[in-house]
Amino acid sequence: MPTDTAKVKRYIEAHLKHIRTPQEIAQPLGLSYETLRKDFKRAEGITLGRFIMQARVQRIKQHLVATNLPCSEISYRVGFVREDVAARVFKRETSLSMQAYRKRYTEGS
Repeated sequence: MPTDTAKVKRYIEAHLKHIRTPQEIAQPLGLSYETLRKDFKRAEGITLGRFIMQARVQRIKQHLVATNLPCSEISYRVGFVREDVAARVFKRETSLSMQAYRKRYTEGS
């Protein structure tokens, strides 16, 4: 039976802050990592690791616009252990620094 990727995505969203590696997702869902990895890639067209990074970037965007929290705190809240890694990933995914993103999307608010 194929993996229920909607269930996997909900789990990731709910536990994003605490997930360190994609392997940590399989056991709580009662799946083997290899099956999860293959089924997720087949169904979603991206790897689990990539999905986790994209989910973290989306969560950072939400925090940047909705709060005045410092970027370091936001990075920690979405599951990055180091702010510099979060900043690098965010810039790679959006072409903007976190500060520039916040300024662009909160001006006039």
